[in-house]
Amino acid sequence: MALLSGKVAIVTGGGRGLGRCHALALAAQGASVVVNDLGGTVTGGGPDETQGDAAADVVAQIIAQGGHAVANHASVADWADAGSIVDAAMAAFGRLDIVVNNAGINRPASLINLTEADYDLETGVHLKGTTAVCHHAAKLWASQGRGGPRAIINTTSPVGVHPMPNGGPYCAAKAGIAALTVVAAQELAHLGVRANAIAPAARTRMVMASPAVDELMPKTAGFDRHLPDHVSPLVVYLASPLNRFTGRVFGAEGPDVALYQPWSADWLVSADGQWDVSALADALAALPAQADINAFYPGGRIRTRIPPNRSLKALLG
Repeated sequence: MALLSGKVAIVTGGGRGLGRCHALALAAQGASVVVNDLGGTVTGGGPDETQGDAAADVVAQIIAQGGHAVANHASVADWADAGSIVDAAMAAFGRLDIVVNNAGINRPASLINLTEADYDLETGVHLKGTTAVCHHAAKLWASQGRGGPRAIINTTSPVGVHPMPNGGPYCAAKAGIAALTVVAAQELAHLGVRANAIAPAARTRMVMASPAVDELMPKTAGFDRHLPDHVSPLVVYLASPLNRFTGRVFGAEGPDVALYQPWSADWLVSADGQWDVSALADALAALPAQADINAFYPGGRIRTRIPPNRSLKALLG
């Protein structure tokens, strides 16, 4: 029997890139899939007429392979529209077991050149969109009582856990998604929900729209570690009864899977009562001024442009 036989999944942004791979992989394991994709441009500037109906194309492929799927074109950034995605799963298949929040856009800009539209669109699709779909799924599950196993798989990013320049709103939204995932794991455990997040490093349309990131994922001869397909087995695992994790963030790059630790204190200095500023400065003098911000993953296969062993003071001139 297929691993996800009888299960129903939503995949947002399921028409292209990682979402398409996830939808096909879930369907191959027996899940019925709501393939949600607005069909927008990579920058979130409205419909991309050159791309056709990406969601319908994925649905057709799933059906041709003997699976079950329906297309949905709602915007996750709209609270009511996000609810309609959950409604679509119930209308088509009568249940919901798996939510994969993958929809995203990319508007790279420095803090100096950032516009309000950049900020609103980035956070609206990534953070608000993920929150909205989680909210509506949680409301449905709460109305049904404990069940499961149920799964939420959110999509953060390597730059959500290792921020890099020229992606402020994107990095912040992705970091927020990691935190939201932990909240969901805590709040929804009593409903049989396991909530986890993935931070994928894969060559997609969004990555190729950001030259600084695209350069970090060159095409190579032989095994191409940055194909989006490599991430989907982790998504299937996290959606399946085999998964024993909740509230965790996983890095995924080619054959490498990393398990992140949440924010934690590396050092502690303490005083007897309120600090004197000079004494505090003396106590902090022995602590490292810069964290290791170079490696995206523990293996360090992808690195930022900041050279190792250079301090922030040196970088700032």
